[in-house]
Amino acid sequence: MTQDQLDLLHGYLNSTLDEADFARFQSLLRDSAEARRTLRSLSTVEAKLTQLAAIHPETVRLLSETARESRPSARWLSWRPLTAAAAGIALGMFCTSVVFGYVGPRVAEKVKVVFAEGFESGVTKTEPGLSREVGHWSGDEAEVVKTASEMKAHGGAKMLRFLSATYPGENSPRSQWGDVYRIVDVRGLAGAGLTATRVSASFARGTVDAEAQFSCSVEAMALEQDLSELPSRLDLMWLRQHSSAAGLRKVALSSAQEWKQVSVEVPITPETRYVILHLAIVQDRPALESGVVQFPGHFMDDVKVELITRP
Repeated sequence: MTQDQLDLLHGYLNSTLDEADFARFQSLLRDSAEARRTLRSLSTVEAKLTQLAAIHPETVRLLSETARESRPSARWLSWRPLTAAAAGIALGMFCTSVVFGYVGPRVAEKVKVVFAEGFESGVTKTEPGLSREVGHWSGDEAEVVKTASEMKAHGGAKMLRFLSATYPGENSPRSQWGDVYRIVDVRGLAGAGLTATRVSASFARGTVDAEAQFSCSVEAMALEQDLSELPSRLDLMWLRQHSSAAGLRKVALSSAQEWKQVSVEVPITPETRYVILHLAIVQDRPALESGVVQFPGHFMDDVKVELITRP
């Protein structure tokens, strides 16, 4: 690959391409299998850095310094700053046969809501662990609560409250992430043209200790396997490794009682059967050496999955 082509891939990951460069980027991906493989590799690196940044920020800083020192001329492979990873980056993993551009100049598009949850429908709490069935909220311990004087729901009268970064029976020795999951059926929904799914959710926190810092995270994974083919003990790492496309965004919750909407897009194809939602609250500070975080007052509401079709 030429340096100009590598710069296009680097610009895409940095979200700095203008309309003309974005068109060249799309053309490059359509014509070059090598470019698609390189972009997928770089996107995977970004995803790992985002995960590392939340747990081991010093490690990511040292990696960044080492990469700059050892690869001064390879600008397209330089490690991105920790601040960018902490702010949250929309990530894409591309199939080798089909190319999608889901970040870039907006054109006329059709948007259809395929799933919406305001926690008004009767669900009371999450099921423990990661469910292998459509129609269930599962994961770490969380419950649906009503609007109260100290915290109002973002929409309607109810919202989901995160309780613990584990669930009964998991026996986790250390966890800072409160994770909840949902499997959404999208079979037959990807039509002609460029199709993506946008996953969004609103998060808020109450008053916490001054030294505590929390973030929220939205991750979406496109899955082509049938649910009957999933392992009996399903986990997040397996989903990330076997998804045909994935995106993640992590954003700090800096203000109390202020709802913040976070969204991410991933491409889907006619072969995509399900989109896995992974929505989380994480305690960034203080870091834990052991033990499990119990969340003092963290909430989620108005989860939505939209299907976006672009010409």
